Amino acid sequence: MLGNNLKINNQPEIEAMFLKHYQEWCLLSYSYIENMSEVEDMVQDVFVKILRRKPKNEILDLKNYISTAVKNNSLKRIKRNRKLEKLENSNVISSPSYEEYLIETETKIKVQKAMEVLPEQSKKVFQLCVLDGEKYQNAADSLGISINTVKFHLKKSFKILRLALRNTYA
Repeated sequence: MLGNNLKINNQPEIEAMFLKHYQEWCLLSYSYIENMSEVEDMVQDVFVKILRRKPKNEILDLKNYISTAVKNNSLKRIKRNRKLEKLENSNVISSPSYEEYLIETETKIKVQKAMEVLPEQSKKVFQLCVLDGEKYQNAADSLGISINTVKFHLKKSFKILRLALRNTYA
């Protein structure tokens, strides 16, 4: 049986520890990652790092040390995978095709033309609340009208725009 204190350059004991507890560490990592091939690679990477590490100091409890390293590497891998997913999703969103760009531009032009039909006060309320994202109270205060009047103008604007754009999104 292996002792608690182990010099880092004691390769035969590290290999024996690897063989004895490999499945246990794979299951530990699997509880985080849930992809067995990725888990096996990650556990093996932990051992490679330990074997390549320069003997600076002793590891007091190798089994616990490796378990913690496996857990931490699993969590790091989850974090990295999430970042990669976000990057992939943002690349898909931020790089529309030329066709999508043309459709979006054409749609914006149609909405702008439809907004020209709106009465002046309704257009101001729509601009503030919908396009600029202002809260009803802020729009009411800046225009000197009540919140109910803001709601009325928004309702009126949406009704007019729905009629003007009914064939746009069919």
